[in-house]
Amino acid sequence: MIIPVVAANEYNELFKPLTGGYIAEARLGGRPLYRYAADILWEMFGRVYVASRTAEGGRYEPLQVDGNSAEDAVRAAGQLCASGDKLLVASGSVVTERDAFRALVEAAASAGADGAVLAVPLRSRGGLAIAMSGGSLAGIGGEGQLAYGGAALIPGRAAKLFEGAEFPQALAEAAREMKIAVAVWGGRWFKVEEPVDLVAALELVMPNATYIAADAKISPTAVIEGPVAVESGAEIDHYAVVKGPAYIGRGAFVGAHALIRNFSDIEEGAVVGSSAEITHSLVGPRATIGRGSFVSYSVVGEGAVLEPNVLTKSVLRGGRGRLSPVEVKGRELYKLGALIGRGARVDAGTVLEPGQGFGVSSPA
Repeated sequence: MIIPVVAANEYNELFKPLTGGYIAEARLGGRPLYRYAADILWEMFGRVYVASRTAEGGRYEPLQVDGNSAEDAVRAAGQLCASGDKLLVASGSVVTERDAFRALVEAAASAGADGAVLAVPLRSRGGLAIAMSGGSLAGIGGEGQLAYGGAALIPGRAAKLFEGAEFPQALAEAAREMKIAVAVWGGRWFKVEEPVDLVAALELVMPNATYIAADAKISPTAVIEGPVAVESGAEIDHYAVVKGPAYIGRGAFVGAHALIRNFSDIEEGAVVGSSAEITHSLVGPRATIGRGSFVSYSVVGEGAVLEPNVLTKSVLRGGRGRLSPVEVKGRELYKLGALIGRGARVDAGTVLEPGQGFGVSSPA
């Protein structure tokens, strides 16, 4: 039997302004990040365990974990296994497709292997490199073209290898003791490792069709164009324009003449004031964007308040007519706005520089 587990307990100090440090608890598209993996696994197996401080009730079974790492989640999940069971452990900070998890299971079965790991092309900003030989995992680290993709199928008995060892070392030891297949995945996949990644992740979680809840209030003069999801109780006022793909969460309010551009995520209870403009940004639950403000390529935390006429600069210019990128963990970004932490308040008329709050700055 396969026991699916989502490790939503992974911690990064950079997320303290947003979630208290827990990466997978950041909300995108109306749900915590960990649910993108958890929902798929629940549909595949009919149940899923979630290692998280705040796992939502209902179909998720909470897994008590002492610690903030993937190996802590594996050790705790090992106690659920009977003889012959396998653990499918997925990172709660990875967004991918159902077929990626199916490929993982099928790789182990077709190779007659004890388990399998998901592998993705090694991005320029790095990752946990893996070595493959004859379709099986040969080692961890070093140079290579593949990186660990945030999901592994391992025998329950292998959970003991994660006691007192970090995840890469435990996985390498498992490869030495048993046959671990490698499922190479080239489809939709993204891992959120730091707050700046939330901006890029918006492109993966936006709706691909228009959905308007029956009790949403859409003014007859408002314009909705492209795939847009408008959840229950949301309100879009007169002459507002929403250009999809975009997400408007439960009870959110978009004021008169506001412009919501593509890849914008307005979470539950958030307020966008009149004549404000949002583009390619995450506006967290119950945050307020004051009238006349401009928010671009930014992350606004839960309950934060931007007073009227706040401006986020996001174009990283190095000279006339050309863009000069900023480098974040080996990845070059040509547009990056601001990170406003949860509960923060930004004074009216403030101009926020590119990268402000993300721990990076625009080139001089």
